[in-house]
Amino acid sequence: MRIKKERYGFVNHQAIFEYTLTNSNELSVSVITYGGIITKIIMPDRYDDLGEITVNMTTLDEIIQERPFHGAIVGPVAGRISGARYIDEDKCVELEKNENGNTLHSGSTGLDTKIWEAETEENEKESSLILTTTLKDGECGFPGDVQVKVTYTVNEENELKIKYEAETNKRTLFNPTNHVYFNLSGNYENSIYAHDIQVNSNHYASLNEDNIPTGELKAVTDTAFDLREGNKLGNVIINKEEEIVLRKGLDHPFLVNPHSQEPIVKLSNVASGRVLEIETDRDAIVIYTHNHIQKSATGKDRLLWMHSGIALETQQLPDAVNQKGFGSIWLEPGEHFTSTTKYKFSIME
Repeated sequence: MRIKKERYGFVNHQAIFEYTLTNSNELSVSVITYGGIITKIIMPDRYDDLGEITVNMTTLDEIIQERPFHGAIVGPVAGRISGARYIDEDKCVELEKNENGNTLHSGSTGLDTKIWEAETEENEKESSLILTTTLKDGECGFPGDVQVKVTYTVNEENELKIKYEAETNKRTLFNPTNHVYFNLSGNYENSIYAHDIQVNSNHYASLNEDNIPTGELKAVTDTAFDLREGNKLGNVIINKEEEIVLRKGLDHPFLVNPHSQEPIVKLSNVASGRVLEIETDRDAIVIYTHNHIQKSATGKDRLLWMHSGIALETQQLPDAVNQKGFGSIWLEPGEHFTSTTKYKFSIME
């Protein structure tokens, strides 16, 4: 195991560093202290050739200017909150509106915009990057001073573990995720159509025109959302299912069984032989197939084509605070929030 630290750039004259955690199998995960962003994950393919299996912009200026959320820690609440408000004991809490009158990914100053403090730990079996930051009371409307800790760990079993922790001094909401995009081909210019995906889910959340859950959890049976036995992503993306056509791909929450003995998601690419399996203690995963072209504002960075990557965002169901039966995302004073998602990388036999 080894850890490398390099300067990545500056924000308001403050240095931003990139930490790269690498194991003996040449699996490496690079994370910057701005937004806790995973800038790249590199692993060998079936021919032992190294390739970048994530999709992201490559300069700090572009990341800040475009704010694409690629690889970022998203929170305190991932996804959308309808009407940018919620009710807490008969009191209406107003949040920042930043998308069609709703709150998207916690507003303009979420966790993805923070400069995080960093520490490292290392032994023969694993290495970790520990990031900490504080969300201030009232930031984007969310109550409470919230102490947040996120730990990235890479081990010799070819796993990346992301552990989220938080504490608050006021009752608030907390539902974080990481918005990393994967393309297992090792080339961001390739589409994800040839990837196979399997999702351990019996129900998905139907969405309205603003991508807000309607509150209905629909059975996946006999729909394009039935990925229990696996399917090509290309088949799913070009399907004539109305909810997919309107979004030009997937942008949907799937209810999963966090206690299942099987991974909640298995993603694979035959050409490269790479396989990704995800396990989590969360109740849902939002699957988004990069349904837009990501252009650089200055033209100095990558042009990311539509369907160049897939985000697999483990979390509680979006808009849970406003949807009956969607579970709880409350964080209470005196409570210690903890959640872990594990990404297991391997090569097909």
